[in-house]
Amino acid sequence: MLRMSSISTAMLLGSPQANIARMQSEMVRLNTEIVTGRMADVGLNLGSGTAQSVTLHIDLEALDALAASNETVASRLTQTQAALEGMRSGAESFLSVLVSANSTDSPRVLVQAAQSALDSFVAGANASDGRSYLFGGINSGTAPITTNGTPQAAIDAAFLAKFGFAQDDPAAASIDAADLADFLDHEFADLFGDPEWGTSWSSASDQTLSARISPGETLSASVSANDTAMRKLAQVYSMVARLGMDGMSSAASDVIINKATELLGRGIDDMVVLQSGVGEMQNRVGAARERIATQQTILGTRIGTLEGVDPAEAKVKIDTLSTQIEMSYSLTAKLLQMSLLNYV
Repeated sequence: MLRMSSISTAMLLGSPQANIARMQSEMVRLNTEIVTGRMADVGLNLGSGTAQSVTLHIDLEALDALAASNETVASRLTQTQAALEGMRSGAESFLSVLVSANSTDSPRVLVQAAQSALDSFVAGANASDGRSYLFGGINSGTAPITTNGTPQAAIDAAFLAKFGFAQDDPAAASIDAADLADFLDHEFADLFGDPEWGTSWSSASDQTLSARISPGETLSASVSANDTAMRKLAQVYSMVARLGMDGMSSAASDVIINKATELLGRGIDDMVVLQSGVGEMQNRVGAARERIATQQTILGTRIGTLEGVDPAEAKVKIDTLSTQIEMSYSLTAKLLQMSLLNYV
């Protein structure tokens, strides 16, 4: 028995409208892919290959995190190098003053120059990147060096214990040059060794900050204010500025000047070594940044191959869909105009 299905106007109108909704959804997807250059639904398109895509994205995110960290490390090392350069330059300038002071009798001027150099040294040693102190080691939240209070008290106590009077006492003019030399080599020098340095002068940690600069490489990426070079600079400046040499005999003053000149020369050499070490850190970070950039490019290319779309092809599909939608709207309009009244 032959059956005939009835076709209503509602059915005729509903079919194009359903197609229009589907095509509009498809156009949204294609537009998204053109904008992003990536499949709108990676899981749907790649199927079992999605696991590879996820792994690549995880690896790329890890590299991105390392790249960002290395930018911070590189910036910190640049600031560290600049601070060290300032301290070394200041030491060289003061060394010139010391050398010329051997042939002059202006100890008060030398004392003032030493105090100025000490203040500049402390400012450099307490340099910060805005978040932490560069020379604090792992104790980077506290300014590493102080020169007032405890350090001055330690110097005063050592001087008093050795000579029986304070630096500004008139009796300082009678200090024997040999006794002063012995004091500089022992009691005074001990103030800049361990444990006195950590007790009086420094709150820095011997352990420096480390940074992972590549998947398999960790770097010591900071310098501690407890380094020997910094101790020597502090010792020289304090020796000249705070032992009252302007009230001593010329023989005693010469002892301080000669000792300070010798020690400062070694301190400058140590600063050069320290700067070379920071330069090596910078080179390693730079090399790691280049390697990571190469790896990021490789992973990005692989991800693009897996998930990328052809914008030209997507544009052709959008144009085709636009044409089909226009035809559907046209057909719908014609169907709406159909009426039995037109045939009465």
